[in-house]
Amino acid sequence: MVFKLMMISITMLLVYIGLAAGASVLETYSVWHSIGCVKDSTTQGRVLHHLSSRSDTMTVETCLDSCSAGGFALGGLEYGRECYCGNALLYQYEGTMNPCSYPCSGNSLEICGGSSSINVYQNGNMPFTSGPSSILRSYNGWIFTQCWQDDTWQFGYPRLLPHHPTTFIPAEQMTVQKCINGCGAAHYTSAGLEYGQECWCGNVTYPPGQSTSEFECFKPCLGDATEYCGGSSRALVYLNLSA
Repeated sequence: MVFKLMMISITMLLVYIGLAAGASVLETYSVWHSIGCVKDSTTQGRVLHHLSSRSDTMTVETCLDSCSAGGFALGGLEYGRECYCGNALLYQYEGTMNPCSYPCSGNSLEICGGSSSINVYQNGNMPFTSGPSSILRSYNGWIFTQCWQDDTWQFGYPRLLPHHPTTFIPAEQMTVQKCINGCGAAHYTSAGLEYGQECWCGNVTYPPGQSTSEFECFKPCLGDATEYCGGSSRALVYLNLSA
């Protein structure tokens, strides 16, 4: 408890020192440019999915260099010392937002986000998506069926859909279309997406699991925030009607 209070005091002191020293948002760096301060959430889902690093020497430049190396379209800084990357702004939170006012732990003249608020940068002209998300109901002869419970594998039973596409799809590029295309190319007739980033394939016309509310499949796709890609042990399942 004492340690936690000390950390809070140190953080507030750094904010005061940074603001007093004239800390400001770095508007551009290399091919990157600022697109603003965005509300974030540690409990409902991060705006940018990939945590690149936490560091007591964090600067905007080191964060964006890291996101560049990973090939990401977006980079963001939060709490003065956290760096996130992604290809989509996954959530759009409403309501009162804390300002992005924390100085970077590695450069007190730069702003590195705030408390549950993130300074977001775009990598040149690389495209990115943002919500709100919705369920893609059909695509290229495939139709959405239902959100299905898929947690029996945790107890030693087979998954709802047990296979991956032959061609690997990186998590940060996952979309419904890429999953369906991947399963179709591997000659499967059903495709399912989970956790916003996983693609599973199979050959079932009616999944053996238990259907559940669509709301339980409401995790945005990491590669396209306009689409949902399942949930935690919940599969958004599509069937190929032309197979």
